Amino acid sequence: MSKMKELYTDKCIDFERLNETSMEWNKETWFEQANLDRFIDGRIDFSHQYIYWFENYVSLMAARNILEMFGEQYSEIFDTVTEQWCMTSTYQDIVWAS
Repeated sequence: MSKMKELYTDKCIDFERLNETSMEWNKETWFEQANLDRFIDGRIDFSHQYIYWFENYVSLMAARNILEMFGEQYSEIFDTVTEQWCMTSTYQDIVWAS
C-alpha cells in the first residue's frame, strides 16, 4: 500500500472514531426539525448528504481538520435535542461507504 493511501485510510478510521453516530442528511427528512430550531449556531446546508454527531467540540475540530485535508465540504451546527455538536458534510465515511 502506498504511503498516501495508508495516510488516507488512517484518517478515515480516525474520523469514524471521532463521531458518535451519523445519519443521511436530506431536506425531506430534516427540513421541519431544522425550522423548529433544533439546529443552531451554524448554517443548514441541504446539499450535504450526511450528518455526524460528536461528543464534544474538540472531537468536532479534529474531524473538521480531517475533512479539510480531504477537501470535503462541511457545516458545523449544534443539535439542541441531543445537546451535541454536529457536522453536515459531503463526506461519506467508511460506515456509509461499505
